[in-house]
Amino acid sequence: MKRRLALFCGVLLAIAVVAVIAWRTQPAASGPAAQAAGRTIAVTSVTRSCPPAPPGTGSAHVAMIAMSSQTGSAAGGNAAAAGSALLSAIPVAAAGASAAEGATAAQPVTVSVPGTVTTVKVPGEAGASGAGGAAVAATGQMAEGFEAEQVNSAGMGLVSCTHSGSDMWFVGTGASEGAPDIWLYLMNTGAIGASANVTILTDTGQQNGLNNAITVAPHQVVAENIAPFVRGSQALALHVQTSSGQVAASVWEGDGTGKGAWLPQAAAPSTTLVIPGLTVARSAARLFVTVPGSTDARLKVVAYTPAGAFPQFSTTPVDASATATTPVTLSSLGASAAGLKLTSNVPIVAGVLVPGAGIGSFTTATTPVTEQGVVAGNPSGRGLTVGLLLTAPASAAQASITVVAAGAAGGAPASTAQTVTVLAGHTIAVAVTRPPGGEPFAIVLTPQAGSGPLYAVRVVTTGTGGLSAPAASLLPVTSALTVITLPPVKSAYTAVLP
Repeated sequence: MKRRLALFCGVLLAIAVVAVIAWRTQPAASGPAAQAAGRTIAVTSVTRSCPPAPPGTGSAHVAMIAMSSQTGSAAGGNAAAAGSALLSAIPVAAAGASAAEGATAAQPVTVSVPGTVTTVKVPGEAGASGAGGAAVAATGQMAEGFEAEQVNSAGMGLVSCTHSGSDMWFVGTGASEGAPDIWLYLMNTGAIGASANVTILTDTGQQNGLNNAITVAPHQVVAENIAPFVRGSQALALHVQTSSGQVAASVWEGDGTGKGAWLPQAAAPSTTLVIPGLTVARSAARLFVTVPGSTDARLKVVAYTPAGAFPQFSTTPVDASATATTPVTLSSLGASAAGLKLTSNVPIVAGVLVPGAGIGSFTTATTPVTEQGVVAGNPSGRGLTVGLLLTAPASAAQASITVVAAGAAGGAPASTAQTVTVLAGHTIAVAVTRPPGGEPFAIVLTPQAGSGPLYAVRVVTTGTGGLSAPAASLLPVTSALTVITLPPVKSAYTAVLP
């Protein structure tokens, strides 16, 4: 009995000692206020992966810019503070080739001037399905507010270079509805091999053409032809998941003549989605709704236009089949740009094909812009109009739009920033003024403090009519952060107790 009592007292004493040590050694700023607030730190490292150029289009080019909050001081010549962005070629894997055999000796390209648009050709030789891709690693101030995009010869951004991940969705039109050519690119910029599983969901359900996992060697791109697995389809979705490693994925759809468009990466499945970027199309756009689960979806669609919110399909919910991708023709919105809000009883993924040049252009469900959104590649050629389609579904939003010219010293804007207001439940189209000189330029969208969620798509149109002309390119605007907020930390004795 005495031994048990002594053991019990010893345990209590040990706990008391640990508690006193933890209390005396806790940080000074660990009171309630410090515990509630997270710590904000500057972004110092960013990696992006840019896909190869589509088949038959030659070498890829990448436009990049870093919109650091300290860009002006960095331009004074402090290269160490500015950091750098290193663009390296990633070759397309040849059939049966090992990683060593597929490696390229091409020298990487270094960019070290924040606040200015830089366009570079991806080094390396063309692979079996086009030129190779690129990996971009930015550090220091070149990582703050960083954005990179694959661009065409006119400097027009076609698709954003993405982060590597383990779970990605893409939604587009089917092979029988204007896209007989469909290519999936899987890029592995890591040091270990990756294994990717691809699920294909068309309007007839899940397709079994890619039952086996795709192995992607380190520092290589695998190009997979999806068209043979989806012949006759009207709509499709690709779900890329990795069981080991991570990859960056991109999907290109072509019309069979070498012309086509990239599918932007879609937001994860959700019961509420917002799709910005519907231009003033001459014919109705097409909505594609993917239901990953085993329960059919019933969804409501609301269009936000410059005149306000208008329900699509009256008050009747739209049905979308489970484990499939359903095409839906949207009601004509007349001469109005629009954004869509989809509300469903089950999680869904969605995208829209907007008619225009060639196959048309794709937009998809996105997240709202936080801190700032940046588009690096915008053309300045004649006969083109460049602008933003802005949607505020919940409450009014106010934002500034700044144009940054290529070669602008220290990121100095080529024109004074314009301020725009988007009323709650509305969409507006804003044309931007091209800088002098005829060079490609960047656009920076900065929501103001207190604004509601703001969704944005960069649009390029061709011909007369401004932003009402046929669309040549749509590019969802993603957030380009200069700082991140760490989660709050609080004292907990569980860190030192067994």
